[in-house]
Amino acid sequence: MPSLFSTPPGVFERNVWSVFGVPIDAITLDGAEARLRAAVETRQRLSFVTPNLNWLLRALRAPEAMQQIREADLSLADGAPVVWLARQLGAPVPERVAGSDLFDRLREKKPGHKPIRVFFFGGRAGAAEAANAKLNEENGGLVGCGALNPGYGSVEDMGAPVIFDTINRARPDFVLVSLGAAKGQAWISRYQHRVDAPVIAHLGAVVDFVGDTIRRAPSWMSRMGLEWAWRIYAEPALWRRYGADGLRLLGLIPSRLWTLQRDFRHMKDRGALDVEAERAGQNFRMVVRGNACAPDLEQLRPILKRALDVPGTVLLDGSGLGLVDGAFLGVLALLKSRLSARGRSLSIAGLDAVHADIFERMGLTDPIARAPQGQTDTVEISQGVSAE
Repeated sequence: MPSLFSTPPGVFERNVWSVFGVPIDAITLDGAEARLRAAVETRQRLSFVTPNLNWLLRALRAPEAMQQIREADLSLADGAPVVWLARQLGAPVPERVAGSDLFDRLREKKPGHKPIRVFFFGGRAGAAEAANAKLNEENGGLVGCGALNPGYGSVEDMGAPVIFDTINRARPDFVLVSLGAAKGQAWISRYQHRVDAPVIAHLGAVVDFVGDTIRRAPSWMSRMGLEWAWRIYAEPALWRRYGADGLRLLGLIPSRLWTLQRDFRHMKDRGALDVEAERAGQNFRMVVRGNACAPDLEQLRPILKRALDVPGTVLLDGSGLGLVDGAFLGVLALLKSRLSARGRSLSIAGLDAVHADIFERMGLTDPIARAPQGQTDTVEISQGVSAE
């Protein structure tokens, strides 16, 4: 199986956009289904995540959570607030793609497609077994090939060889993890290379929905973005989490969203994108000038692939940057995460105050010292290992 940190073909070809540093793919439910089915058929590893508001807020607080989302091969906007925030930042996210909707699509039996073998790992007592049995009763597009509840414990406790032997002996195409979002994604990030299945994702609520241990919201509530209200009705203990997340969202709008929108308006148009790239000893140096937006990125994508093959630091000189958007910032986030996974770093220099603020609020740089109001001095930012 490929290494945990292998770079699948087309990683920089994704139509991915940064939402406060969280990568979100601008993809439809149909497109996500096609990606997953193709991964099963080709046995190409596909780890996907479904960030909702809670995931996004956790990623802003915890660098390890941000890194886990960025490591994934596909990131689907699961939640009306995430779709709304993405669109406010210019991302062409066409629709909400909930993990439960994607799973339901796969349950439909389709001509020309072999049933996908699913292994349920985790869930509350009895839920994984119930979901496994339910799939096999349906005779649909998914087959339950096993279930395992590891009980309570740490991520390390759930790394025993017997766990992976049990999963791999079942020969799954898709391992569905349900350990709680934080623990489940940490488990995937740490151990997915020991799982032979091509597809893996944390879809906690899906186990309950499939096994009928918890009813999913009616479709009309989901379409109106009110599934959260149904979840509180079904699981009253969730009201604290949803309430806290709602308050944090209200704080996020002026502190990040409005500030970023202002900064985007204050950027200067500097014409066509021009990129110079060269190897500098053990490092890789890129000078990016002009506008770096979605339509301009084709010449940048192959350069980012080359940057991953150099053992040292990737140095980005952004002193000539003009207009940028979430697509440019999104591919840089993917580059940064894959460099970090290899023990390498992305070092950024030369940004003016406006770009420096954007890069920080999009999670690409550490907090910086602000230039006094009205000044446009460049800001030098260095992260990780310094260039030799």
